[in-house]
Amino acid sequence: MKAVDGMTEAQLQTHEWRQRLLATHGRLRQRAPLVHCLTNQVTVNFVANVLLAAGASPAMTDHPDEVEGLAATADALLINLGTPSADSVAAMQRASQAANRSGTPWVLDPVGAAALPLRRDVSLELMTSRPAVIRGNASEIMSLTEAGAHGRGVDTQHESQDALTAAADLLAQAEGIAISGRVDRLLGRSTTDTGPLTISLAGGSAWQPRATGTGCALGALIAAYLAVADTPLDAMICAHAHAAAAAERAELTAHGPGSFAVIWLDALDSVDLTDFLSDRLALD
Repeated sequence: MKAVDGMTEAQLQTHEWRQRLLATHGRLRQRAPLVHCLTNQVTVNFVANVLLAAGASPAMTDHPDEVEGLAATADALLINLGTPSADSVAAMQRASQAANRSGTPWVLDPVGAAALPLRRDVSLELMTSRPAVIRGNASEIMSLTEAGAHGRGVDTQHESQDALTAAADLLAQAEGIAISGRVDRLLGRSTTDTGPLTISLAGGSAWQPRATGTGCALGALIAAYLAVADTPLDAMICAHAHAAAAAERAELTAHGPGSFAVIWLDALDSVDLTDFLSDRLALD
């Protein structure tokens, strides 16, 4: 049986471990954490609706003179580089610094960093403020440690497993790394192990990459779960499982990417993660 740093494959499926994750899922709706989102202009409305459907409370303030106070008092912060401007980059810098000073957990989503040097440079600067989680596709994750890694726009040119070495290196600058792909891979530390673990999670829908904002929304969900989870690893697992399980339910009745996006919101509001968490997680 596979074992990594004292945890075996079987322990991923233990009642105690599943109950901890399910309790984290329940706390999200109970506590309705305030999530401050500095996200891109294309998806801001969708991201806010996803957080509301999942049980969190979104705040989309992006004025540079307002973000420090909100980032310091919010339960979590998302910084997404989807549509950077001079003002939004200034706001991101000030918000990440305020979050670091106040201990607010935050997520960095380096959208397009593999294809556009400005975004890579801004991401590297923001990382000095110690994000709790860095979330991206494989090309984006690789670009933060390898200048030669490339993407096509915001799309990846790599599979999630290709980014595992880069992700392990990035754990020196963040507590968790979430790599999205056909199989998501999540790197972080459990409550019982000092060494980093790599968890793979398979699931979701082929409609997700065809509906604008699903990736941005995943970053927001991770931020929301950071506010209520015991560890960043638990937060990443819960967010990815929540998004994927809801996507699979939505796919059953969707007729295309437009209807899928609407039905996915409804599914995020009501999906039960018990079965999904029972058999979709594995140790890499």
